[in-house]
Amino acid sequence: MRMITIVTILLFAFGTLQAADYQLIESKSGKSLTLAKMASKLKKADVIFFGEFHGNAVIHQLQAELLPQLYQAKKRLIVSFEMFERDVQSDLEAYLAGSITEDEFLERSRPWPNYATDYRPLLEFAKDKQLKVIAANIPRWIAGKVARGSLSALDDLDTDDRMNVAIDIDASEGAYKDNFLATMRMNGMHDHFGDEQLYERLYQAQCVKDDTMAESIAQYRERYPKYTIIHFNGDFHSTRYLGTVERLRNRMPKLKIAVISPAYAGAKARVPLEQQANFIIELPQSEEEVEQ
Repeated sequence: MRMITIVTILLFAFGTLQAADYQLIESKSGKSLTLAKMASKLKKADVIFFGEFHGNAVIHQLQAELLPQLYQAKKRLIVSFEMFERDVQSDLEAYLAGSITEDEFLERSRPWPNYATDYRPLLEFAKDKQLKVIAANIPRWIAGKVARGSLSALDDLDTDDRMNVAIDIDASEGAYKDNFLATMRMNGMHDHFGDEQLYERLYQAQCVKDDTMAESIAQYRERYPKYTIIHFNGDFHSTRYLGTVERLRNRMPKLKIAVISPAYAGAKARVPLEQQANFIIELPQSEEEVEQ
């Protein structure tokens, strides 16, 4: 792990973002603002969703810069990840407490391939500041069962595995499903173009993820009502206040929720800024990227 640590330090020591790399826009006013100003505004939220394009280095650098500023604005902070799954929550807590080594933690927690450069700085900051961290997502093998079968696959889970999935799953019709299916058809799903049954199962798997993350966040919010939770996820899970955001609102309607969403400059806007997110990260690339 020594080499990973050195590489990570070097990346963030020499990777400070410049103004030309992005622009932050408050959607309500349409005006640009600094990262510090956004952090100050975000302290009023109960839950913050930071939507990302998983492979975009600028966004990951912004996450790493925002988290300390948000902590300075509000010390009562909980960090939540799509990138860690519920069944590794105890391993995550053991690592944060220093009970297991980083190598042991990584062996048990199935980190994403870009963990070292993109998510490790966030987790290490949380560890250093003794912040609570949520492994919010459904175990991916369970999502795979739903994608291959349907929601009925959840009935085959034993009691322990079923506890890693939200109790209530909403895979109903609506804007989120329309957006999801349109994206699937646009992308063609490679060799499965036009396979509507597959798209339906994939949508159900997506909803299982959304509801599980929403339930995980809601459970922590109930336990720690005076804390702000910042949740990191792929942008599709939170853009337009749909996905995980919508499901969290259904569970806790009175929450003050803020959404951060990236967009490429020059890309055709599908909805007005105010309908996309509270804050927009405008990136200079011209091509469009969508993360599930």
